[in-house]
Amino acid sequence: MPALSAAGPEPRREAPEPLEGTWPHALSHEPLLRVSDVLALVQAEFPALSPSKLRFLDSNGLVSPHRTPSGYRQYSPADVERVRFVLRQQRDHYRPLSVIAEHLTALDEGRMHEAVVPHAVDQRDSFLSPADLAAAASVDADVVAVLEADGVIAQAVPGRFDRAVVPLVVAAGAYLASGGSPRDLVVLGRAVGREADGAVGAGRADRSKGRDAEADAATRARTDAAVALFSAWLHARVDT
Repeated sequence: MPALSAAGPEPRREAPEPLEGTWPHALSHEPLLRVSDVLALVQAEFPALSPSKLRFLDSNGLVSPHRTPSGYRQYSPADVERVRFVLRQQRDHYRPLSVIAEHLTALDEGRMHEAVVPHAVDQRDSFLSPADLAAAASVDADVVAVLEADGVIAQAVPGRFDRAVVPLVVAAGAYLASGGSPRDLVVLGRAVGREADGAVGAGRADRSKGRDAEADAATRARTDAAVALFSAWLHARVDT
């Protein structure tokens, strides 16, 4: 008769609980970042990253950002880290997309682990306090306060503005310094809003069919045409 082990039977190992959501689970999944923000955060490490590459990762199911009602992509800090992971796998290990997709699924389910560098997903560089926005745009802090009060700009997250509004604040500051009033800015803003809706609409049909490149081109063409028309029309009225 075989001897029994003094240690007794091995204890049963419970299977790990399946994780909810997608990796990295510990990072925010709130979609706060636009394509331009992702490029600003990632291009220092991956200079070749482009909007078309981000669309490619989305269409292949590797990174799935939130879509606004107009069809634009918005990324979370977790999405940004997934972008970095995919690009590292391609650059450092030459892995095909199918293998990278398998690794991401394993990460999502907790069967594989990957360290996340905290500063790599820090989103503060994409957002500016009112004082930092004023400094970046070379305007007085009062200008930022006026623009916010009149709805020309709005905080992207509590207490901070998207860095992308810096050119708008520069232009608005110059407009106010030339004698324009905040009320005039609001009137112009309404006209801009209507034209922006038209520009987005110009690409809506293509975007609904997944033809993002064509949709982007149509929106840019309508936007550029509107800018050229406004400039020519204004100069025609002033110069005659």
